[in-house]
Amino acid sequence: MTPAGSVPAARFRARRGRYRSYGSRRTAPAPSPEAGPARIAVVRGSSRGLGAAELRLVVLEDGRRLRVDAEEISRLGLEPGLPLDPPTLARLESRDTYRRAREAALRLLAARPRSTAELRARLHRADIPAESATSVIADLTRDGYLDDLEFARAWVRSRLATRPCGLMWLRSELRGKGVAIPLIEQAIRDVHGEEDAAVVEERRARDLVGRRLRAYAGLARDVRVRRLAGMLQRRGFAAPTIARVLRTVLRSDRGEIQDA
Repeated sequence: MTPAGSVPAARFRARRGRYRSYGSRRTAPAPSPEAGPARIAVVRGSSRGLGAAELRLVVLEDGRRLRVDAEEISRLGLEPGLPLDPPTLARLESRDTYRRAREAALRLLAARPRSTAELRARLHRADIPAESATSVIADLTRDGYLDDLEFARAWVRSRLATRPCGLMWLRSELRGKGVAIPLIEQAIRDVHGEEDAAVVEERRARDLVGRRLRAYAGLARDVRVRRLAGMLQRRGFAAPTIARVLRTVLRSDRGEIQDA
């Protein structure tokens, strides 16, 4: 819904659609201080990176692999055999780590919308360094890719359209996604518009009970009421809402919904 270093062991989609680790892939242990400056072994290939920049693969003699903007390669004169001073190497590693972290984040968001907390947890599971994850999340939020309020609105709309449920269910699910309580309440108000959310919730519960009653027509009234109460409770409706709706059932000899 910007660079952030060593290369982390996160997973990225390979050319054939599989995932691979880019941190542990053919990497050597960090060189000791006595090993001297890192030296470029190969500069090869090209691909399109963030912002449609052309990237090239720079392989160091110690096995580390960095994707570097072609423009920067030209500006720095990077070529096989060239030693990289520590500040330059650190800068290139940091930018490569940021690119890979952002690409991982965008792939996750392309699969389905996610809250900020969800995305941070997934990046952590992929071994993305916390600093890079924080930087990427800040940039994606600024660019509109991450928006917890819009995520919560979409979640509420989807749930109510596909599986009508109570406000307790919605609040619990969104809290589990790491959405802040004020944003959850705002999303519920926004989706329900000018109508009071509790009134809409009760109407939703009455509709559910009305549909389910037909399937329970042959059961004793106390069995019907018990099953309806359990169904509403499992769907996350508030206890006062359940009590009010079921009272209308008890007022009818035939177990039909009547106005309270």
